[in-house]
Amino acid sequence: MTSSAGCALVTGGAGGIGREVVRQLAERGLHVIVADLDIDAAGRAADEAGAASAVAFDVGDPGAWEVAVEAVGAAGLPLTALVLNAGVALGEAELLDVDPVAYRRTWSVNVDGVVHGLQALVPRLLAARGRAVVTASLAGMTAVPFDPVYAMTKHAVIGLVRSYAPTLAAKGVGLHAVCPGLVDTPMLGAARPELDRLGFPLVTVPDVARALVSCAVGDDPSEVVVVQPGREPVPYRFAGVPGGRTGGPMPALPSRLPIGTRRSV
Repeated sequence: MTSSAGCALVTGGAGGIGREVVRQLAERGLHVIVADLDIDAAGRAADEAGAASAVAFDVGDPGAWEVAVEAVGAAGLPLTALVLNAGVALGEAELLDVDPVAYRRTWSVNVDGVVHGLQALVPRLLAARGRAVVTASLAGMTAVPFDPVYAMTKHAVIGLVRSYAPTLAAKGVGLHAVCPGLVDTPMLGAARPELDRLGFPLVTVPDVARALVSCAVGDDPSEVVVVQPGREPVPYRFAGVPGGRTGGPMPALPSRLPIGTRRSV
C-alpha cells in the first residue's frame, strides 16, 4: 500500500500494541514498515493491515538499524511517523535476584532501542518534518516495586523525551512519549489472574494505539501523554523542582551548555 501521506515505521509491530498501531496508521493512508524480531509475525501484521513491508532486526543493536534506514529509503516516501514501541518487562521484584543477561536485554530493548532508533531515523524525520513517539509507561513516573528494572528503563526514556524534544521541536520535528497504565497484553504474563481477581482496570490495546497514532500523525504538542482506563488521553504536567534560595525563580536551562566531554569531529 502506497500513499502520498508518507511512510511510518513501527518497532515491535508484530503483536499487541504495535500490531494495532500498524493497522491504525495504515487506515490513515500511510505506507507502514513493520519492524520486529519475528519476521514471520511482522509479515502477517503487514499483510493484515495492508502495509507494504516487514523487516526484522534487533532494536538494541545500533548497527542493525541500517536495515530500517534501507527500508525507509526503499519505500520512496518521506518518513512522517516513527513509533518506537518495542519493549520487554523483566518481572523481578528483588534486585539481588536479577539475572545480568536479562537485565542487559531489558535495558537494550527499552532504552537503547529508543536512542538508536532516533539516531538512525531523525535525519529522515527532519527532511519530512515528521514526528516520533515512544511507547513509555506510567512505570516511568511512579514506583513499581514488582519490577524496578523495568521502571528504571521507562524513567530513562521519559527523561530522554523531555530533554530532547525541545531540540527537535526547534527543527520542526515532534517527539512524544505515551504512558499507559497496565495494558491488557500478553506482557502481563502470570500476573493476569491476580489482576483479574482484584478487579484491577486495564487499559485496552486500541486505546493505547490511538494515543500513539494521534501523537505520530496529529498536531498535539504534548511531550508526555497518560492513558488510563475509561478516560481520554491526558497531557502530563510535571511539577517543577525546588529552586535555590536565590530570591527569584530558577531560570530554564538552555538547550546547549559546554558540560562534559564532547567527541571531536
